[in-house]
Amino acid sequence: MSIPILSHLRLPLTKARSLSGHMSRITQLPSSDELFEQTDGRWLYNEAQQQHIRRIHFNVSELVRIGCEAAGTKECLSMDKIAEGSFNKVFRLNFDNSKSIIARLPSSRMFGSGTSNIVSSEIATMSLASKSGIHTPRVISWSKGFDNPVGWPYILMEDVDGVALHHEWFQPETRGEPVATLLTTVASSMQKMMTSEFSRIGSPYLLEDLPNSANLAPATDFEIKNGVRIGPIADALWWRCYHDEPHLDRGPWNTIEDYVKAAVRLERRAVERHRQDPSSLAYTKSSIEDLDEVEYLLSKVEDLAPHIQHVIEHMSPMPERLTQFCFMHPDLRTHNIMLPVSTADNGLSRMLNPVLIDWQGACALPLALQWHTPPFVEYQAGLLDLKTGRPILEIESPLDEVALPKDFDQLHPEHQDIIRTEHRIATRHVRWNQMFNKHPVFAPLISFRMQPNLHLFTQYILRACADGPFPLKKMLWYIELEWNFEEEKLGPCPFTLDFNYFHLRKLQEPHDRYENATSELMERLKCTVDGYVAHKDYEASMKELEGARAEWDEKSTGGPFPFDDGRWGQFLR
Repeated sequence: MSIPILSHLRLPLTKARSLSGHMSRITQLPSSDELFEQTDGRWLYNEAQQQHIRRIHFNVSELVRIGCEAAGTKECLSMDKIAEGSFNKVFRLNFDNSKSIIARLPSSRMFGSGTSNIVSSEIATMSLASKSGIHTPRVISWSKGFDNPVGWPYILMEDVDGVALHHEWFQPETRGEPVATLLTTVASSMQKMMTSEFSRIGSPYLLEDLPNSANLAPATDFEIKNGVRIGPIADALWWRCYHDEPHLDRGPWNTIEDYVKAAVRLERRAVERHRQDPSSLAYTKSSIEDLDEVEYLLSKVEDLAPHIQHVIEHMSPMPERLTQFCFMHPDLRTHNIMLPVSTADNGLSRMLNPVLIDWQGACALPLALQWHTPPFVEYQAGLLDLKTGRPILEIESPLDEVALPKDFDQLHPEHQDIIRTEHRIATRHVRWNQMFNKHPVFAPLISFRMQPNLHLFTQYILRACADGPFPLKKMLWYIELEWNFEEEKLGPCPFTLDFNYFHLRKLQEPHDRYENATSELMERLKCTVDGYVAHKDYEASMKELEGARAEWDEKSTGGPFPFDDGRWGQFLR
């Protein structure tokens, strides 16, 4: 049974244009701060810089006018900001004829000179998903650049008549057959994405929006059928801050080697710029001395790059499928899965029609690099045994059933409820993997231990300066370890590191102490890793911050106080 979830509008997709006709007006307009600034919380440190990269500015009356034209009315009753994050601000426009439209505007400083590419590619990706039978919001009007009446890139789309999964996914009543049905439905959508076939690595664009820098290659049948071609990659990591030089290579690429080596060149250029201006290392975890190690690690990545295809071809008896370029939703978390509102009659059927939103940053990559457990079913052990320090629930294998603790029946009922919630989340993770393990294409991806590192490879390359050399160093060590374990099948590892397990363990100990101390500080201050807090907690958290700073001991915690101005910020570099 198909349940309609998209409501209100059935209008043709159009690009921005000069709209003639009636004047439009809005009855209730938020303040300028509400429209242009991040307003759902505050930062305890680096606040001016965090606000700056998220600030937008647009012609409100023109956006309302375009919305009214699309809705077939003259009056917008209200414009409410319903969501904001690091990358976008989202508004709902409510009209006097009971229709509503969603307007999403990107925080362009997050994407630098790649903003127009990222908007254009998202439009193409949503079109691809829809044509593949995946429910997405219908785009009504959009503009990729700043040279439009609104003065800012935007996407107007249908308002999804439903609720985000995160409102109910962790509730005790969300269990059993409805959960199994949703897992099956979303898995089916993912398989549709992973059977797509593109000609190159990059991101999809509609033909008329393909950037001039993208040389056309022979198109696949899938590309021709859907009216798309592959152009420069639309992942923000390739465009933001110290990667934002338009002349640098962002694809498209014909091979995995070309793709990885382009990431290396981008990060080497970041190293060069940081050497020229050491003060630019503010907001990073790197020192000027760390740049030598970053360059050393990048040289090892370059040694590995020509051999990644070889690794993938040995992962499966069907190597052509694992090297096939396909697309996937870039961030399938609970906030990006919409369901019809729950009623007494649709407990199961509503799980058959999820709408997937926020396709920003989707890429065409080999299946072996795309594959990952989506965040909405990912399990990371959150409950620790106070005596042993080990997780109460552990997943030894991605396919093993998760056992409750041996002393579960003797625990206090409140503790049992907490563990049951954790157990449900862990079990969903296992069920997801068990579904895909039945498929001959995906089973090798679940069992091949090097694959998670290959999936995150370019992320660690492109954040080597921002996050310090240790994450990339650790990843390369794991790849070398796994390669040597499979040496009989793969041959000798193409690179050799000048450090061993004992050296890495020596570095890991203070790193873990620092991460643990930072996590405890976050809990104490009720903030995120960037120091972001809710308005209601801001004053109390700022007072608590002063005490925490005075108590902080660099020797015992493994590093400097993390929440001072100028310290690391995830999106500031």
